[in-house]
Amino acid sequence: MKIAEASVLLVTCIVLFSGHGVFSFSYDYSATMECLAAPKRAQYGGGMIGFNQRTNGSTLSSELGVSNDGLHNTTLSLKTVKLEKGNLYTFSAWVQISNGSESETVAVAFKASNGELVHGGETMAKQGCWSLLKGGIVAEFTGVVEILLMSKAMEIRVDNVSLQPFTAKEWRSHQDKSIDKVRKKKVSFKVTYANGTAADGALILILQTKSGFPFGCGMNHYIVTDEAYRQWFASRFKVTSFTNEMKWYSTEKTRGVENYTVADAMVNFAEQNGISIRGHNVFWDNRVMQPKWVKDLPPAELMKAATRRLNSVVSRYAGRLIGWDVMNENLHFRFFEDKLGENASSMFYSMAYHLDPSMTLFMNEYNTIENSKDHTATACKYKEELEKILSFPGNAGLKAAIGLEGHFRDPKPNIAFMRSALDILGTMGLPIWLTEVDVGGGPDQAHNLEDILREGYSHPAVEGIIIFGGPIAAGFKCMTLANYDFEPTPVGEVVDKLINEWKSGRRQVRTDSRGMSEILLFHGDYRVKVSHRLINSSKSINFKVTKETENITVLLQFDA
Repeated sequence: MKIAEASVLLVTCIVLFSGHGVFSFSYDYSATMECLAAPKRAQYGGGMIGFNQRTNGSTLSSELGVSNDGLHNTTLSLKTVKLEKGNLYTFSAWVQISNGSESETVAVAFKASNGELVHGGETMAKQGCWSLLKGGIVAEFTGVVEILLMSKAMEIRVDNVSLQPFTAKEWRSHQDKSIDKVRKKKVSFKVTYANGTAADGALILILQTKSGFPFGCGMNHYIVTDEAYRQWFASRFKVTSFTNEMKWYSTEKTRGVENYTVADAMVNFAEQNGISIRGHNVFWDNRVMQPKWVKDLPPAELMKAATRRLNSVVSRYAGRLIGWDVMNENLHFRFFEDKLGENASSMFYSMAYHLDPSMTLFMNEYNTIENSKDHTATACKYKEELEKILSFPGNAGLKAAIGLEGHFRDPKPNIAFMRSALDILGTMGLPIWLTEVDVGGGPDQAHNLEDILREGYSHPAVEGIIIFGGPIAAGFKCMTLANYDFEPTPVGEVVDKLINEWKSGRRQVRTDSRGMSEILLFHGDYRVKVSHRLINSSKSINFKVTKETENITVLLQFDA
């Protein structure tokens, strides 16, 4: 029977996956953060500084005295360089300390001619071995700056220093190339007739039905009653965190009287609309954010109440969430540590893990990526605290993840610093999520948000992003995404643009004379319809594109 005369045709599909390769990224998040016997070579050959051969491990002259920020007593001047406004600069150096404590923080700062210091990053340096210091700066002016290393240590040694400039265009190009590598895969289609010959000119219609990258938005209690808000949210986002409704002060305002009515209704809405939920949060380490009746409990009573709280909320939503912020902001605050001891956070993570062993447990913190001036929750200190939690007895199998809030308030976000912090935390090999991203108001709010989201999405270690914004009708005033008519604000337009940009949408390709066609697709779920001009029939099939598979080949065959 000729193909053109066939009355019944079936399309069979075989999806072949091969390999589990690891991409080689230009991001340096694979660099070790361990203390080494000898420093590694300078990145970019030293860039504008070129210290790769010059120092050879020698100690540059340290200037002893109180630095301008009042936090350090040793300042080491590296070099004076000229910055160009709008350029981004990545900094790295190998450092060690001597003549003092066994370990101490070493920070890099850029000193302008007016004396202003811009902090660029820091690391924990030790005696007798070399630690990698990473950081960066976005130049807000054209002019000369002095690069300083600062520490409480008596002496700083430095080697293999690098300062590499990038224009904004170069930085964006780097992001785009990384997105193609880490968020997409090449998919090959091979279409044949029943006799195995190539189906030249077959039309393949491709529709992405679900994104493979969780890009979501915070949700609040207005979602329960506001139908316009519900429609606005469900049409855009497939992952969320509740802003306040799962927190202890919301579910147990009076001791012993739990009320999950609002949280349950929000969970039901999310489930009905295929929206995944990050639990936020079991505990908050800030005394101010405790239920009023919790704040002054004696230790034994606090432990009893906290245990009941953890068992209640984790058990209630077991199997319905994709993760939990077990302890919120335990680098900036220590309510539970002061009451229950230094291992309080570790203990609560252990309890949550054993209660729901399959759950991903986040440590959630702010200013790690968004504020280089805050020395409390730097990437190195975050890493140290999370490693402490994971080393706690019984936590060996815990599924940990890194939660970085991302509340950006500076007029111009330091994207170079943000990348260095993500690089450092990426060395842990754990999923990183940006969990509460918002940007302070001002004329550049929309532009700044886009820069931040692109940086997070393009970084290989980042596996999810949740923004904290929404319609003004739902009370979102800091970062409003829609007006009272649910029309997008300039910030909302950025979000909608990126949602559309970061998916394949509807695509179509035709096979060549070999019956072959290739296309680069974002990770996610797809529905494909194949047809041919010589055949009066078609068939739809489904397949997935995932980051775990190196090559994907879809075999399609027309059967008479």
